[in-house]
Amino acid sequence: MQKNIGVLDKNVRIILGCVMIIAGLLYGDWWWFTGIIPLITGILGFCPLYVPMGFNTAGGYGSSMGYYDQSAKPAKQGERMSV
Repeated sequence: MQKNIGVLDKNVRIILGCVMIIAGLLYGDWWWFTGIIPLITGILGFCPLYVPMGFNTAGGYGSSMGYYDQSAKPAKQGERMSV
């Protein structure tokens, strides 16, 4: 099982799952049970629904998901850029 959930996605899932569980228990509704799903996927770092859709937010910097690669720096004045 390869991790396919990035740090931001993981944190949002864990927080959302905890909020859903607490809200469901406070209001006495059975919907608290649905909060277990994002909580478990956030803890494990793997979402089975991402596999068939081809999503992977665990790429981090430099991935094709739009993260900014901080290692890429512009060339200084008069300096050639290496490829």
